[in-house]
Amino acid sequence: MMAGLDFGKLTKRSVVDTATEPRRIFTALPARASKYARPWDVQAQVWDSWHDRRTESDLLIKMNTGGGKTVVGLMMLKSCLNEGIGPAVYITPDIYLADQVRAEADALGVETTDDPRSGRFQSGKAILVTYIHKVINGMSVFGVVGDTRQRIPMGTVLVDDTHACLATLERQFSLVIPRDHPAYNELADLFDDALRDQSSSAVRDLAEDVPGVALPVPYWAWADRREQVLNRLHPHHDSNNAFKFVWPLIREVLHLCDVAITYSAIEIRPPCPPIDRIPSLAAARRRIYLTATLADDSVLVTHFDAASATVATPITPLTADDLGDRMILTPLETFPGTSDEQVRDFLVEQARVHNVVVIIPSGRRAGFWRDVANAVHDSSTIHDGVRALRAGHVGLVVLINKYDGIDLPRKACRILALDGLPEAYSALERIEALALDESQAMITRQIQRIEQGMGRGVRSNDDHCVVLLIGPKLTQRLHHAAAKFSPATRAQLELSAEVADMLYGKPFVDLGSVIDQCLDRDAAWVSASRDALDGVTYPTTSTVSEVAVAEREAFRLAELGRFSEAHDAMRAAINATTIERRHRGWLKQRAAGYLHLTDPAAAMQLQKSAQTDNKAVLRPRDGVEYHRLRSIADQARQSAEYLTKRYKDGNELVLGIGALVDDLVPDTDPARVPSFEQAIHDLALHVGFSAQRPERETGEGPDVLWSLGELAYVVIECKSGSTSDAIWRHDAEQLSHSMDWFHEKYDRTCTATPVLIHNTNALHKQASARFGSKVITFAKLAQLRETLKKYAAALAVNNDYRDHDKLATQLATWGLNSKAFIAKWGVQTFKS
Repeated sequence: MMAGLDFGKLTKRSVVDTATEPRRIFTALPARASKYARPWDVQAQVWDSWHDRRTESDLLIKMNTGGGKTVVGLMMLKSCLNEGIGPAVYITPDIYLADQVRAEADALGVETTDDPRSGRFQSGKAILVTYIHKVINGMSVFGVVGDTRQRIPMGTVLVDDTHACLATLERQFSLVIPRDHPAYNELADLFDDALRDQSSSAVRDLAEDVPGVALPVPYWAWADRREQVLNRLHPHHDSNNAFKFVWPLIREVLHLCDVAITYSAIEIRPPCPPIDRIPSLAAARRRIYLTATLADDSVLVTHFDAASATVATPITPLTADDLGDRMILTPLETFPGTSDEQVRDFLVEQARVHNVVVIIPSGRRAGFWRDVANAVHDSSTIHDGVRALRAGHVGLVVLINKYDGIDLPRKACRILALDGLPEAYSALERIEALALDESQAMITRQIQRIEQGMGRGVRSNDDHCVVLLIGPKLTQRLHHAAAKFSPATRAQLELSAEVADMLYGKPFVDLGSVIDQCLDRDAAWVSASRDALDGVTYPTTSTVSEVAVAEREAFRLAELGRFSEAHDAMRAAINATTIERRHRGWLKQRAAGYLHLTDPAAAMQLQKSAQTDNKAVLRPRDGVEYHRLRSIADQARQSAEYLTKRYKDGNELVLGIGALVDDLVPDTDPARVPSFEQAIHDLALHVGFSAQRPERETGEGPDVLWSLGELAYVVIECKSGSTSDAIWRHDAEQLSHSMDWFHEKYDRTCTATPVLIHNTNALHKQASARFGSKVITFAKLAQLRETLKKYAAALAVNNDYRDHDKLATQLATWGLNSKAFIAKWGVQTFKS
């Protein structure tokens, strides 16, 4: 009997190792698992388009979640290896997702490695699958500019889930010096005078460890003292991991960095990540960015230095209708009067049957859920939590600030809730968020985070999940920014709005049966959901703002020492685009920072212009002129005008005041202090007073100043993070200093009541209160919050908030008019 034939001799050229068309490579894979029988249409469409454009240096691939992006990326990298454009690197947001990619590659029969030093990788035989932190750090195995290690080259780089990599990328280029590090005090002392020019009271707060203060170091002081800064920081360059892994990346652009100081740390970060500090990454012949279908891709230019022209023309499937089924509901809007507690209790009941995942913006909100949650996870335990959800029924699981980088397919998450708006965390982020609050730039970032979060529970086109958006601020945001979502998400939101209309006026308990219809695959719902996505296509161009392009170009020029040209690039973009005034002020400050390095006098004039546009930016060296707060004439009329302009109907009014009430909750989290102070300011506007924030706008005076009319004012100092059972001397003196400021700025025809917002009205034995002082205690504040909700509900009926007379009646009824407010909500101090 003849021995078996050796079919291996039939060919010397394997298609898998020679073809450049990804579809051909996929089809020829001999050992791929049965689930990869044939490529999906969306994969084939992307492969064909990419193959035609593959020689372009930067390419953006946009696909819906669940469109098989990992397979798409692996085949493109294999194509590049076959073409000789290696070594090939597949970068994920974290090590856990890198493990998932390698597992999928194994199932396909594609050789990968996790070792950058592997000979198989460096010779172009295997794809390196790694994560962003491993590639980009000051000790990178791939080499860093200025070190002596042998560099590992990259021919083709693919960054998967690019938007999810951004947070890590920013951290890698941010030097955070903790309070207990010797460099903290060295820098704090060096810039004490410059910080006092911005806010002497804030400097006192820093010295006394008051949370919530985040002070920017003026760019002119930072640049002028760069040698002194270098002398203080360089001796610590290898003192701990924070320095070792960041210092080599930012030392050459230290003079260009933004800097902020808090009571716990100093943060130093360049305006754009100098990605070219990793030469192998910058020199890669091909860079491929694989993202979900988010609406704005400017960050690829600012953060990855991607070519704007090619990023603006993404590669996509022909249609965007392959997204999984999502019913997206906003309970607080659909069922007016529903409380957060009712929604929470409802989800607890749902979690008896389904896995319910709640994404919250910060640890602060975890307290609301902790007693009812089966598990609460932060960044340190998130992946254990995800594994448990994917393994079976857990119940109600809370994830803190995890809007991206996790997959919760099928039964791992049948109900997904987003509770509240995403928040800024780092000191520099908080400063920027304050300066750009409610600007289109900041809203776009929030919507991107929200859409990323909404995508966690649907991971394939045959998956399904119910998404609940909780909280008045989040609900409000949807009203005013729906156009910023991707086309497929907009289509699902529009269909879900029809469901909400059908539910409106029904009892809250009916929500459960509607959710059951979706999760039990009601035929009519499934059909309507599919029809909603039918014909939805991807935009032919991506949004890449001219401002983002200018910011990156200006930073590049500044790196080269061409500071005047950097300023010109920023100014040209500011003048050529239509942007809101506060955003324009922020950008003028950036331009002034570059101009200062060549013409300090002109830079300071530009800074004055920036401060005119945006009171939250740095105050010029010679200070800011204070403008008195005008006295109101008719409180009810002023309130009616403000509310009518701000809210289109009573339902929006209820949501808006609900959002205001959310921010009026005392909190020890430093990041919440600015929003609390802003809420005290906005409260005045809602009830018809005038208001200012003098300390923020000029660096002097109280946190908030109200005008009640008839030349009566309220000087307010906010201590929303206080936990002590006594008012300390420092707090009492601060209120007294603010009264001195008032008497300096206003003549004797004006009167002011000093008010402290604090945990208690009991004075410490060493503290003395200014005559006439009042305290809005946290207990009184809680009563005020409940009153504001009732006030809003009453005004929402028949849109009564537009009627001057009815509004005046409600103001008096609830103790919110100028005659009653301080007497009703303020209490006298006493010695403890």
